Amino acid sequence: MTIRRATAVLATFAATTALSFTAAPAATAADATAADASVAEYGCSGSLIDTYPVRTSAGTTYGQIRLYYNSSTRRNCAVTLKNATGGYGTSSYASVTLYRCSTSKPGAQCDWRDETWDDDYGNFLYYAGPVSISAAGKCIRVFGQVSANRPIATGDSGTGGVHCG
Repeated sequence: MTIRRATAVLATFAATTALSFTAAPAATAADATAADASVAEYGCSGSLIDTYPVRTSAGTTYGQIRLYYNSSTRRNCAVTLKNATGGYGTSSYASVTLYRCSTSKPGAQCDWRDETWDDDYGNFLYYAGPVSISAAGKCIRVFGQVSANRPIATGDSGTGGVHCG
């Protein structure tokens, strides 16, 4: 674990002990702008704007993808956070990928082949990431996996672009 990760984990430990791994409602753009601060959660600055469950095909939740937006830097940031079932605190595989789509139309198919993307994957104790991209005027897509146990759990924002603008 890097010092940056250890610092982020320790700085947010108190907040995460009460964290529920259910999808939270998306914040509005106004909420994101008003709440932007220099406080970083899991290495992502800005406001939490969405979460996506990371589940097995049978529906067991292994964690969640946490998506942030920083209106000052106009960057999106994401992490895949493991829960106890997904091996939180145990070195095991986790990944997160954040794509900029070629579209700016919400819900349209996210074609990212000629666009910017960032990913992080490997064996981690708590989470994969942070990853970040600038997507001004475009939609994004986020994808994550956790495989502390079989089967592999996956989560994503869907095949269409989200949080466009």
